[in-house]
Amino acid sequence: MDNRNKIQKSSEFLVGFFAIVLSNIISFLFFTYVIPKIPEYDSGSLTEYAIIVILSYCIVFFCFYSHINLTKRSKPMEISSTLRNCLISYALLAVILLLTKNEIIESRYLYLSSFVGYCFLSLGGRFVLKRIMINRLPKSKIATMTGVITTVDYAEGFVPKLKTDWSKNVKAVALLDAQLENGVYKRSNSSVAQNGSSIVHTKEIIDSVDGVPVVANRENLMGWIRTASLDEIYINLPDGHEEEVAEYIEEIEDMGITVNVNMPSIEKILEKSKFDNLRCEVKSGIPTAVFSPAVHNQSQIFLKRIMDIAGGLIGCIISLPIILITAVPLLIESPGPLIFKQQRIGKNGRVFNMYKLRSMYVDAEERKKALLEQNKMNGFMFKIDNDPRITKVGKFIRKTSIDELPQFWNVLKGDMSLVGTRPPTVDEFEQYESHHKRRLSLKPGITGLWQVSGRSDIQDFEEVVRLDCTYIDNWSIWLDIKILIKTVVIVLTHKGAE
Repeated sequence: MDNRNKIQKSSEFLVGFFAIVLSNIISFLFFTYVIPKIPEYDSGSLTEYAIIVILSYCIVFFCFYSHINLTKRSKPMEISSTLRNCLISYALLAVILLLTKNEIIESRYLYLSSFVGYCFLSLGGRFVLKRIMINRLPKSKIATMTGVITTVDYAEGFVPKLKTDWSKNVKAVALLDAQLENGVYKRSNSSVAQNGSSIVHTKEIIDSVDGVPVVANRENLMGWIRTASLDEIYINLPDGHEEEVAEYIEEIEDMGITVNVNMPSIEKILEKSKFDNLRCEVKSGIPTAVFSPAVHNQSQIFLKRIMDIAGGLIGCIISLPIILITAVPLLIESPGPLIFKQQRIGKNGRVFNMYKLRSMYVDAEERKKALLEQNKMNGFMFKIDNDPRITKVGKFIRKTSIDELPQFWNVLKGDMSLVGTRPPTVDEFEQYESHHKRRLSLKPGITGLWQVSGRSDIQDFEEVVRLDCTYIDNWSIWLDIKILIKTVVIVLTHKGAE
């Protein structure tokens, strides 16, 4: 099941679930307190009734769910399928109530009014959901940020179809056969003159394809992908490009970005690809092979987000008094902003503001240039011994990791996770080679495998990348739990902190 189907199915499930629950609650309250028609039932019967209602709904939903794309469902189709599911759900509800001899089966007012309410709420909810998904989801944070590599002729047919998938935000197109002249992309057209004796060459400006901007051609393709915020790439090229496509896939996979390739190129690419996570699907009417550096269980990804929300909320509550107490000596020693806000690079190149308690003097960024030659890290990270930019209070809050506490807000917002890879600064990211970007293929975290593996002793950036990629390839909820436990031990013992 692809991303679109997962989002669609889970969203429709929640809409129907809340519709049937709300309709029963409203009916029960109305005929109990406004127009008293429902006798008083004991808590056991009410609890059993609630369980049977939810069970009936779940059985019918998963047995009769329609996988047809929302954009292809007509209004009559939506109405008929919704009413059908409502009728079957309440027929099953009646049968189970009779079999369990639940006394609420005698309450016609509750049964009939909740059924009518369920039908109206389900229909209204589905039409609202459809409008939100088609019009707003492509612009939301959960949409897949997508780029396209194709040719001028192929683009006109492929890009409009890809845009109909409301789970994707098609960001930009690279046309391999376009020519870049004075910052403008053009295509060459040839035509025979009216006298039939000569060929006239003209050039047509192509700044967009169906509203999607053209940003690259063959010459600057990888430079664009390396710095762009992209979750996946679609390569749609005609026959004869197999070797070229193979090179693109190898480099893009090293960045941790999912690659979708049209089928003419698949046989030779499979022989050379070092990743074996491959599935073939039909997307936007095109037979497509999907190469993914790591495949993660989506239910576990969902559970990870639930854990992040719970941990972020608890972390924010616990952190607030600690931050307030720390603020006093910190601001006395070094007047200025309490919270240090810095642009960092998150999942697949997304830019966000990361928050920390300020542990340095206010002019730390300006003084960094003069200290670059003292950098003890081999690679694209900056770290020096006895950094003169760090205040005395700053050394303490770094040693105790108190400076990291505001990042629980980043976790709650969804920019970061409790466990992940550390997000690089913008200037570090701009120096990345292709395989370095793969460490950003999962959401960044407050802690991670690198941090619990002796971060102060690791001075080679390639080793950091190796540890981060190991975490990504072997990720599971249990691995996150182990890292969180190790992090608590390290924080309490101050081991590995500087």
